[in-house]
Amino acid sequence: MSDSDRTIRCLPLHSLIPSPQNVRKTPAEGAAFEQLKASIAAHDLLENLLVQPARGNDEAGERHEVVAGARRLAALQVLADDGAIPTDHPVPCHVVANGDNAAELSLVENTVRAAMHPADQVEAFAQIARDGGTVAEIAARFGVSERTVEQRLRLGNAAPELLEAYRAGELGLQALQAFCATADAKLQLAVWEELKAQHYGPSIWQIRRLLTEGRIPATAAIARFIGADAYEAAGGALTRDLFAEEDDRGIWFDDPALLRKLALERLEAAAEELRTKWSWAEPRLEVEWSDTARFAQIRPKPGERTEAESKEIEQLNARREALNELEGDDWTEETEAELDRADARLDDIHAAVEARAVFRRKDMAMAGAIVTVGDDGTMRVIQGLVRPEDVPSDTDPADGSPANGNPADGDPSDGKSASANGAGTDAHDPGGFDGHIRPPAISRPDPIPDPAAEARKRVGIGIGLGDDLRAIRTSLIKAHLAEDFEAAFDLCVFQMARALFRTGYRPHALDIKFSETADRPPLRRDDKNFAEASQGEGMLRINRAALPLDWLQIEDDGDAFRMLRDLPAEMKQALFAACVARTVQGQLAFEPSARPELEATAARLDIDFPSQYRPDADIFWNRLTKAKLLEVAAKTLGPDWASARAKSKKAVLVSSMARAFGADEEQASHISAVARAAALKWTPPGFQPFDAGEAVSSTDSDDAAQSSAQADAEAEPDGRRENGDGSAAEPANGEDAGQAPDRAAANGEDADAHDTPADEVPEFLRVSP
Repeated sequence: MSDSDRTIRCLPLHSLIPSPQNVRKTPAEGAAFEQLKASIAAHDLLENLLVQPARGNDEAGERHEVVAGARRLAALQVLADDGAIPTDHPVPCHVVANGDNAAELSLVENTVRAAMHPADQVEAFAQIARDGGTVAEIAARFGVSERTVEQRLRLGNAAPELLEAYRAGELGLQALQAFCATADAKLQLAVWEELKAQHYGPSIWQIRRLLTEGRIPATAAIARFIGADAYEAAGGALTRDLFAEEDDRGIWFDDPALLRKLALERLEAAAEELRTKWSWAEPRLEVEWSDTARFAQIRPKPGERTEAESKEIEQLNARREALNELEGDDWTEETEAELDRADARLDDIHAAVEARAVFRRKDMAMAGAIVTVGDDGTMRVIQGLVRPEDVPSDTDPADGSPANGNPADGDPSDGKSASANGAGTDAHDPGGFDGHIRPPAISRPDPIPDPAAEARKRVGIGIGLGDDLRAIRTSLIKAHLAEDFEAAFDLCVFQMARALFRTGYRPHALDIKFSETADRPPLRRDDKNFAEASQGEGMLRINRAALPLDWLQIEDDGDAFRMLRDLPAEMKQALFAACVARTVQGQLAFEPSARPELEATAARLDIDFPSQYRPDADIFWNRLTKAKLLEVAAKTLGPDWASARAKSKKAVLVSSMARAFGADEEQASHISAVARAAALKWTPPGFQPFDAGEAVSSTDSDDAAQSSAQADAEAEPDGRRENGDGSAAEPANGEDAGQAPDRAAANGEDADAHDTPADEVPEFLRVSP
């Protein structure tokens, strides 16, 4: 079709109707349609409609069918209905003859177009703001929420290097959003420079951790205690992650010193008021058990229930018992809600009774209080604390009672009346509660060194890594012990005999109360990826499925016991071993508290720890210092291998170590066979029985290291290896950088650095033409 066959005309809106040949059949609606309406209202129609004369037109030919642009036509019509534009509003149209293939033209108009790259889009939004547009104005002109505009502006003002990396596909959209948790472009760039050399690309978790390092999250107790409003009023700055949920989880306090200052001021004000009642009061931001354990403590006279409260408690408990006995269809959401209300009411009554506890005047004249921040972010007052030097000399330190057996409250004839604020009677309490002094739990003036911390420091293991390794090792011991009756029996009998026939406390390897010990550290409880490293968990599940546990379902204890007693001997033995195994207390062999009987049992089980746990980058290698990494590498893979990578960035070294020591043979092909054999024999400190904490568990590590260095040189005749400056040279097996994403997935690294392709634009970045 030649240009002469087409004309551009402005046609009145009321003369335009949808064409049945328009290929877009889905109705115009939703957020995108609202954005289109707002755009047309603010900027008018930026793209002509494609129309042709309507069939059956009168001689004047006043009506035209819209072949392409049905959404724009619908938006114009809604604006006219709303009174935003007149019904005869002139609409620029590209008029084509009836003979043209209207359906084809409609299809071409809707498909032969390329969406703007999100990076270009957000930069354009940022420019509008720099030119004077406010968030509210931009939101109205584009038909989106103000938070969506703020998100686009935050992305558009990211460090230019990050936007270029996003355009190039080196950084995914979610990773870019993670960088934009802060508006500080210099900090973004510094973190990017630190992370971009990683073999697997930066993860969202790493980005956020580094960006918020040194800041205090709004979910912390001290942050909740002060609150964002008071902190900002004092001049404090906040970091807000616009891409997090709209709650405290996406906010950080940038000035910890100011936050602590504000908290101390508030606590000091409370302490000043407490000093009018107590001998002393002091504010503390944090209080540990050892802080209060150095004081003696006076017990107040407990509050008493009223007759009405006692009767209500009796009724509530009776109702709770009745509800708990409901079964099947009788248990409904209503009964569950009723039980929750009963529990809540009981808690309220007990709290009210506790609040009536009173201290005597002379107790308050002798004791003091500490005011601090509770775990829930509220003020917490610890009362009745007596300094050791203030404890009366006639008090027996063993139980806090008077040495001569007389009441601790003095003369019972004082005759003063009691009150809830402590301005009460010094009269003797027949119950023996008021004035009772509990002696300090700790008598030493200074804390003693922590042997466990010293042991961790000696082997280069942090407390978090120690928790993880202890959990992984212990679950493996449990899994193997669960299959060995004789080992479990001997271990249990050893502890039972000591408990029965020897007096006094003895450290032990099992929880003799037979409560199951945890298979994970608390922080790993909901970590779905941890099971991949901790194979013992799966082994324990298999063991449980094979146990004879039907007798547990019998309600009558006598019948259940008889059924258990009638089990074949081998079934009872399996059950005994499984129960004992699940009480094993976690330990790494180098820890001072490690029990020798458990280490001997681990040796007896002959567990092949190297084959059942291979340290990876995420849980293990990333959490060691670079010096420790090089030490392990030198002793296991050879000094030449380690020295060649001594100048590498830590991320590059971690990647090499993970591949060298990992289970994947292909990824470990960059090292020699001798070095690989040594790496596969290596276990973290404290895994092997009685391992005192040497970094290398293989006894042949020095010989293996020397052989490894020679074999490395033979395996790489052209001298190619990872460069000392941190860049990766061509691997010996010909593996190229293009395989990096596959390796990331195989090693459990976060794959979110390349999460959203440029052509899959998320909803909050979509704009209408």
